[in-house]
Amino acid sequence: MPDNDLDPAASTQMFQAFVDRDRTEESAGRSMLPRVLAGVAALVVLLLLAIVALKLVG
Repeated sequence: MPDNDLDPAASTQMFQAFVDRDRTEESAGRSMLPRVLAGVAALVVLLLLAIVALKLVG
């Protein structure tokens, strides 16, 4: 039996609100900081590994 009380636009409206909220946070720049820090940390680790590898070879 179909549910006649179901509003098909409600899920679309909730999704649009979710997308709009995500864009607002991203434009504030808060979501970029963890990514930038993770990238910098990865570069530092790679640099340290390269230095250790060169000392072992040389």
